[in-house]
Amino acid sequence: MCRKYVYILIACCMAGITQARIGWPGHKKAAIVLTYDDGLASQRQYVMPQLENAGFRGTFFLYGQVVKAEDIPQWRGAATRGHELGNHSLFHPCLAGTTESTSSPCHSLECYSVKDMLIEISMMNNYLLAIDGKSEHAYAYPCGQCVVADGQDYSKPLLEAGIVKYARGTVRGIVTDIKKLDFSKVPTLPARPGCRSDELIRYAKDALAQGGLGVIVFHGVGGDYLTVDKEEHRKLVDFLAAHREEIWVGTFSEVLDYLAQQAGKE
Repeated sequence: MCRKYVYILIACCMAGITQARIGWPGHKKAAIVLTYDDGLASQRQYVMPQLENAGFRGTFFLYGQVVKAEDIPQWRGAATRGHELGNHSLFHPCLAGTTESTSSPCHSLECYSVKDMLIEISMMNNYLLAIDGKSEHAYAYPCGQCVVADGQDYSKPLLEAGIVKYARGTVRGIVTDIKKLDFSKVPTLPARPGCRSDELIRYAKDALAQGGLGVIVFHGVGGDYLTVDKEEHRKLVDFLAAHREEIWVGTFSEVLDYLAQQAGKE
């Protein structure tokens, strides 16, 4: 009988090993990454001051078609202050008919091959290099779509080619197991237009309870489109600031670099 209990105890311990929580730096218990798509004016006007007042930095995924020459000094300044600039492609290619697509017909995914997509992302990396001086940039799929005309998924070729190390996906979730993390499709929580802070804070609390990584995706904040109210965003930032001893708020690549390092030690 005692031997039976020993076997049960060993089995429980083994289960605990395979489901072990991520060991976050600085005795943190979880991580939250705040990301912002499309390089919108409201992000510079409202988001950056809110983040910087709390001592946080965000990741801003830019696409070339909307980055105007007169805006480049502001984005360069944001990078200098510690914000991350990410790659969101040159022309934001989505499937034709996608509600949030800004693509013209000749720049819809139906017109692209995997090779075309990789070339465009590489070109955007060069564009970003000219802004922030960095040779590596994370990627976010326009409209969360990564399947081109012939049905091929370009997510894996993108990482295999070494064009980016990490890409933000759109599957909702929290990263709790490094072994199961697909660095080409990091799960997220899209902030829906008009969503309230309690929904966003609940997601952060879930990440904290699970000891995992949560990634939130915003577009407009206090303006532009797919908009979240700036005060609701501020309440989320205030919550994270109040829990800074437990929750690491880092940039996308900063946190993913840490997880990749931990994965290499497994």
